[in-house]
Amino acid sequence: MAKSETRILIVDADQDAAQRVGLAVDSGGFEVAWCTFSPQEFLSMAKDFAPTLLLVHAELGSPQLSTLLARLDTTGAASLPVALLCKDTQDDVFVRPMRTGIVEMLQEPFNARLHLSRLRMLLAELPDRTGVLRGRGGPNEISGLLQHVMRTRRTGGLAVGHKEEGRAFFVRGVLKSARYQTQTLQNALAAMSRLQLPWTFTEGADGNAGVVDFEGESGSEPYMMTYGDSTMPRRTTGEIPIVQALPEPAFLAGTPLPPPSAPVAAPALDPDAARTPILFVDDDPAVVTMLASYFTKKGYPVKTAGDGVEALSVLATTPFDVVVADLNMPRLDGWGLLRLIREDVRTHEVPVALFSAQDEYRESLRLLHSGAQAYFPKTLRLSALEAQVKELVEPRRRFLRNLPPEGGLAFPFGALGPQWVLRALATVAFSGQLDARDAWATWRGWFEAGRLTQLTAKMGAATLTGDRALGTFLMSRQSEGSLSTDRRGSEEGFARHSTEATLARLVPWLNDEQRRTREDDLSRAKALVPDEELYRLYLTVGPPAWLPVARLLCEQRLTPAEVISRLQVTPMEIAAVVKDLLRRGVVSLQA
Repeated sequence: MAKSETRILIVDADQDAAQRVGLAVDSGGFEVAWCTFSPQEFLSMAKDFAPTLLLVHAELGSPQLSTLLARLDTTGAASLPVALLCKDTQDDVFVRPMRTGIVEMLQEPFNARLHLSRLRMLLAELPDRTGVLRGRGGPNEISGLLQHVMRTRRTGGLAVGHKEEGRAFFVRGVLKSARYQTQTLQNALAAMSRLQLPWTFTEGADGNAGVVDFEGESGSEPYMMTYGDSTMPRRTTGEIPIVQALPEPAFLAGTPLPPPSAPVAAPALDPDAARTPILFVDDDPAVVTMLASYFTKKGYPVKTAGDGVEALSVLATTPFDVVVADLNMPRLDGWGLLRLIREDVRTHEVPVALFSAQDEYRESLRLLHSGAQAYFPKTLRLSALEAQVKELVEPRRRFLRNLPPEGGLAFPFGALGPQWVLRALATVAFSGQLDARDAWATWRGWFEAGRLTQLTAKMGAATLTGDRALGTFLMSRQSEGSLSTDRRGSEEGFARHSTEATLARLVPWLNDEQRRTREDDLSRAKALVPDEELYRLYLTVGPPAWLPVARLLCEQRLTPAEVISRLQVTPMEIAAVVKDLLRRGVVSLQA
């Protein structure tokens, strides 16, 4: 079969999976290459291979995809079409008319027959797509579109109403201008999101998406918002300018690299770095010194710890946006540290990344979904490590960039961390309403100048208020919802305490409740049921002194009393091993 002129670059965090898909795509007659999300690997492959389509294995809104889309922006390749292989394809309705960025969503797992056929159809459709998306207006319709625009970093214009009464303009997912009646920016966007009117979104710099015509303030001359080569809209007056096409990316155009002698400007520091404290944990002083030195120079507040026990002590008194820990350490290793962080209500929302000199451990943990957000080898370059850190904090940064919202925007509160969201709203002195929901409950809260004044929770027929409602919200993991500035009077539910004081009072109580629940479960348990894969990993990286006890409990299924008799150990030693196995998820209790 003759090879197609289409060059497909497959991007997947799992290199083996990327290779398997690549071989299937190659057998379908396409030119194909594959790489991971590593910045150096992706940029090098993109420059050498010059893809015409990206096939990316990632969920919409994931840190890896967000960083990849941002990287395409910075290289001038924002117009490169992207097909997503993902579990959640509900945004497919928004991407079907699009010509650039994310243009297709394929349901995983990869099916060679179905997906290759769909890719061929996509390539045939793209030249004829309009880049215009229309809707009739209905509940949550515009809100869903706005969330999609942010997550996919789209540039384009939104017009709402039969006579386009409402207009908004976005650059790479960020609202740059909006007007509805007398309202502007977030207020206008919130009002438009509630309208039951037809709407149109036009992507990129085509048609009326690249030129948004608003009346000037106080009767001044009308002006245009145009999007050309710059990353920001520019204000012009008079005749509507011709909007140029987006520049072709350098690695597609074959632009030569500057000679070695050419002066190169120093990279700008991340403006958000100073607000991103990091804790590095490693028993090798040379490693933590190197990491601390590099990230401090990049503007990040940095602290270090020599092992997991020291790290827990630091975390108890200092908040961090990211924890990066070595997997193999004395006293308490990275895996054990991760489990204890997730077990403590004070810290269970902190993003954690593990790294190791032995990739097989890292890969095992990744495949077993142990609760860390990232894994990488110690051979990773420091610049690539910094990119990983940015990926971890990007969802929270994106939330902060959209504060204070005026409504109509949905947020994944569970993924951001309910405690963190409440503290962020306190920091910006948010006044308004929070609505959230998951499979078990719905919540509604009210804020006044950043202070949580009341929260209610509905769980079936039961309605909870105050501390009880807040406790259920703080322990939610998959809640989603929205914020709005709709204000209404509500009963005071937290004695006029600040949000921070309310959390400081409630979180220790939640910790005590969880501890009692675990102890009750342990006292009623009649057997330990091991997870075979995690148990094999535990035998490799677990504390050596506890392995004889673990083998008798997990392999021979002896009772604690029988283990005490055989090994002549104390009940406290048995309890310590069982708790460690439970924390790591190696065993579960059977009543």
